[in-house]
Amino acid sequence: MPFKSVNGVKLYYEIHGVGEPVIFGNGVFSNTLGWVYQHPVISKEYQVILYDMRGQGQSEKPESPYSFDIHAEDQKLLLDELGISEVHHVGISYGAELGLVFALNYPDMLKSLVVCSAVSHIGPLLYNMAQLWRNACMLADPELFYNATVPLNFAETFIQEQQPLLEKAKERYVQLNYPALVRLMDAFLELDITDRLPEIECPACVIAGEKDILKPADPYSRLIHERLPNSEMVIIRDSGHAVTFEKPEEFNSVVLGFLAKQTQ
Repeated sequence: MPFKSVNGVKLYYEIHGVGEPVIFGNGVFSNTLGWVYQHPVISKEYQVILYDMRGQGQSEKPESPYSFDIHAEDQKLLLDELGISEVHHVGISYGAELGLVFALNYPDMLKSLVVCSAVSHIGPLLYNMAQLWRNACMLADPELFYNATVPLNFAETFIQEQQPLLEKAKERYVQLNYPALVRLMDAFLELDITDRLPEIECPACVIAGEKDILKPADPYSRLIHERLPNSEMVIIRDSGHAVTFEKPEEFNSVVLGFLAKQTQ
């Protein structure tokens, strides 16, 4: 399996396809498998780079604190190791927030940015929901973790229709590294970059699920769209927070259409 050692940590990565490079940023509790509905489609036209951030998936999980600045530096050094100087960034939730920080810290490396189901700061309601997730991770209780996260990640219709899929996912929660998830949540709870969004000049596409109750389009996605000087916004109908799972065809269509405009 391919790994690169950067910034004192070993990161797992995958490369699919050829063409202009597009790097994907995972959700906070996800890993490269979270893009199962995206990379087979998008890699037909682009070089898709998937990787697990420190604390995620198959990458190392150091016990020191994490931050978005550290994640951005990890990503920059990984791209350096791969010989890639410019990239499109596609992210969902935590991975989209990383994309915003990466755009601020390494603007010369970024061609465009897709920001899905993300925030640029944390309001009071989201703060309390995030603390619930963090507490479930602190207790390392898979049942509690499942019950705390699923209702906020998915629209009600998806939960009703996909119970077998969700129950299967529940089995994997036993295998999670909960101390690493606490550190990832701590990094998220420090996010506060709304005032700096106008500094991001690259083309951006902001995507939100119409029924996202964790990070709702209003105020979060719309605020990001309004503050980014060169952005467009798309609302995916009947989708909750996990747009890439709930509406993969719509998500892929939006991303491919946006990337095509940047690579003409």
